[in-house]
Amino acid sequence: MKNNKIYSVLPDGGRKEYDVILTFTNDDNNRDYIVYTDNSKDENGKLKIFASLYNPDTLEFLGNPKTQEEWNKIYRLLDSILLEKQDS
Repeated sequence: MKNNKIYSVLPDGGRKEYDVILTFTNDDNNRDYIVYTDNSKDENGKLKIFASLYNPDTLEFLGNPKTQEEWNKIYRLLDSILLEKQDS
């Protein structure tokens, strides 16, 4: 990610901007993931975070994580990033 931003095209033709939190390859299944946010909050005041499978060469989105194992890996990586920031 060059500028750590990605965009989606809305039905009206507009664009929605997202900030990239992290990208990674899951060595267990050899798939590439992107984790991102639109910086909005949920009903509990927590930051909304999204994750997708993607092709890092074309930046094409390939779908959403489907298994609990995939989501667990994403959660563990996010937790480790938060812990690193707290320690620094």
